[in-house]
Amino acid sequence: MQEGCVLCLGFFDGLHLGHQALLNAGLKTAKKMRLPLCAHTFDRSPSPFKRALTSLEEREGLLKSCGADCVHVTAFDEDTRCMTGEDFFQKVIVEKIHARYVVCGRDHRFGHKGGWDAEALEKMCREAGIGFETVPAFCLDGEKVSSTAIRKALQEGNEEKAEKLLGRKVPAHWKQVTI
Repeated sequence: MQEGCVLCLGFFDGLHLGHQALLNAGLKTAKKMRLPLCAHTFDRSPSPFKRALTSLEEREGLLKSCGADCVHVTAFDEDTRCMTGEDFFQKVIVEKIHARYVVCGRDHRFGHKGGWDAEALEKMCREAGIGFETVPAFCLDGEKVSSTAIRKALQEGNEEKAEKLLGRKVPAHWKQVTI
């Protein structure tokens, strides 16, 4: 996006209520700035220990249905896995996506082994003249909404809880998900 965009960062697995809150924050800023809203995700989970709830195609469709004008997908290959936070910021956020404003969750981690956090990202954005916002964790009934909590609910057979965390029905093909 040569003209720039408001960029929401995350893997967005399952696109649960927390992800939706992050996208809503990005959408508000995009409208104010009159810029498109772009969401960034990876082609596969950065965690080798977690099976993704959603395929890339599902994530792209869900992100667009929640207001993203475009979805930028980065291949999570060996080069990406080993990239420093500074390199990810410069090569992906600045040079490829041309973000003018970045939105992420407070617990966002990026770069090799998740070595960089939202605070480091905020500093990089500030130094580059890019707007920045963190969105607090979204809690429901005192519990942080997360893809891990949804996987756990599904593993325990608690479809009702998973649906509450998602804000919608659990797709049939998710019902055999494990942590």
